Amino acid sequence: FFSCCFLLCASLFSLALAAVERQEPYKIFLVHSYDAENICGKPQATGLLEGLAEEGFVVGRNLMVEHQYMETKRVHTTPEQIGRQGRLALEKINNWQPDVVVTFDDNATREVMLPLAGSQLPVVFSGINNTPEYYNEQERFLNSRKSPGHNVTGVYEKLHVAKSLQVMKEVVPDLKRIVILVDDSPTGRAMRNQVAQELSGKSGDILYSFWLARDFAEYKRMIRRINSTPAIGAYYQACSLLRDTDSVATVPEITAWSLAHGKKPAMAVNFSFTRLGLFGGASVNFPAMGRQAAAKVATILQGGNPGNVAVDNAEDYALVFNLARARQLGISIPPELLGAADEVYETMELGGPIIHPQVFIIHSWKEDYDEIEVENGIFSELEKAGWITGSTLKVQRYSLDIERLSSQEELRKRGSNVLQEIHRHKPDVVIVLGDAAATEVMLPLVGSSYPVLFGGIHAPLSFYRQRNASGKTEFPGKNVTGVSSLFNYAKTMETVRIMLPDTRRIVIVSSAAWPWIKAVAEDFADKVRYGSEEDDLPVIEVQFEQVSTNDEFQQTIVRLDADPEVDVISAMLPVGLTRADGSIVPLGETFKWLFAHQHKPGFTLLAGWVRYGFLVSAAIEPAATGRQLGRQLMRLFAGDVPAAIPIERPVGNGLFVNQARARQLGMSIPVDIFEAAQQVYNSMEPVIDRGEE
Repeated sequence: FFSCCFLLCASLFSLALAAVERQEPYKIFLVHSYDAENICGKPQATGLLEGLAEEGFVVGRNLMVEHQYMETKRVHTTPEQIGRQGRLALEKINNWQPDVVVTFDDNATREVMLPLAGSQLPVVFSGINNTPEYYNEQERFLNSRKSPGHNVTGVYEKLHVAKSLQVMKEVVPDLKRIVILVDDSPTGRAMRNQVAQELSGKSGDILYSFWLARDFAEYKRMIRRINSTPAIGAYYQACSLLRDTDSVATVPEITAWSLAHGKKPAMAVNFSFTRLGLFGGASVNFPAMGRQAAAKVATILQGGNPGNVAVDNAEDYALVFNLARARQLGISIPPELLGAADEVYETMELGGPIIHPQVFIIHSWKEDYDEIEVENGIFSELEKAGWITGSTLKVQRYSLDIERLSSQEELRKRGSNVLQEIHRHKPDVVIVLGDAAATEVMLPLVGSSYPVLFGGIHAPLSFYRQRNASGKTEFPGKNVTGVSSLFNYAKTMETVRIMLPDTRRIVIVSSAAWPWIKAVAEDFADKVRYGSEEDDLPVIEVQFEQVSTNDEFQQTIVRLDADPEVDVISAMLPVGLTRADGSIVPLGETFKWLFAHQHKPGFTLLAGWVRYGFLVSAAIEPAATGRQLGRQLMRLFAGDVPAAIPIERPVGNGLFVNQARARQLGMSIPVDIFEAAQQVYNSMEPVIDRGEE
């Protein structure tokens, strides 16, 4: 017995020594179904070469490797093209005469391994989704998995779906139903059969169903359906090839879109999908599967017969989670699961999950200076990162044109029309600028699947919480974020004190045309600083008057201008004023009259209106708000959801002064104000009024 064991050990040692010390390098030919960077093939090949090196077969020393990439996901996608790629690989194999051929994934196995079955050339397959028995029906190479009996062996890709379900149940305890999304490719059909076999009798109390996506558009509809179906707690992403209008979407594009629009956790086929950004769970460990294949290749190179090397299932699964995605979805992963995980990713590797974003920008005004500056700020920030309108970014604009509307009914009708366009085009992000767009477009979208950013609004956020008509989702909701436009009332009053130190009484005249204007006035009244006994400054009295018609407005300004007790008059947002016939007075006409008849100084809350003739504004800088929105927008492009992006306060505040108006009023502007001013206007620009359209 001892002598037999000694002879056996000596024989094995001799084989290993011969394998490592052979004068000519060993040659293996690797046939990849996909491209060099494919998320399934690349980690298998990496694991294979690492495993071979551990067995003593090192590339560049005693091992030569040739790669053939069939590129059947993006380039060669039809059955005829895939067949040609297989024949090309076979021709190269015949010319190169390797010691072993390795095929990765189903297309290479079908087109290269099967034609070589029964030959003298050893073949090892890895990562197939169709069973070995399925391929054996087409070309006999398998007597049994334990003893194949021919020139072929390999590793069958077990998906560990039942384990993945078990893990997801621990993360989402009330999980009752999942959906398995598969495509209509040969691999997709194989994965459907594979998942069905693995889950048969092993899904516990979790219901599952298969949804077949025939193209990318159908896949997108399925994701939105999953979002809106409360009973579906998660889905299994098994699509790897979907045709789009004139292109093919593969894992990066499919995953990117899913991250940007999906609201439920996605179980990943393999750990690499989790690295990209899918939620994760228990999935195939592709490098480990490559190492299993390496052990078989090493045995053959050492003189073993492939017919005696068993076909195995992929033994190892990886427990992997993406914490960035978990945070986006508001999911807390139990500490014991995180502690047991093989890998935990803190970021999503995809740099821009929305590949070709479509953005809708909804303006409240047609040609408002502040809103235009906000938009300019957005695009100046985007262009720094390479997002160019018409090239990498599609933008559509709509305006509610509130300066020409006379009633809430007209505004609601225009808002409804814009909402119809949003539902028809299904943009990736909706941006609303100004209060009219916020009330008529943003609020109806609260709780929807559309990410919404707001900016350039004037009313406080409490105003929108009160007006949230849905009653189901608290504003701002998980799909809404943005930059508020809270006015710096203290800075406004400080500026008035410096410019007009004798001021004792200020009257603010506001329009009653729109509810949000009243909200701004009330917010001003709540927060304005009337004076302080501590700093020994005189108390400034602030009063508010509200008007609806043009006649009321003009009469009020004339009366206040003649009142010796009034020092400052602020015509705050005089929009929507009506004539006797019910028509709206254009803003340019209102300003022209105002600056000709108001002889007392006044301020405005809007930076852009100083250029038209208001004396001063301690206002939010609209372009800075736009840049903030631009950065938030890029986070959405990169895969963040609005719920993960906090509502920001505006960071850019400036002092805007009109020297021409000061001269008209016979005033001199203090040097301190000039030095602090961000913008000094030396003329009073006319507002360009448009005729009826």
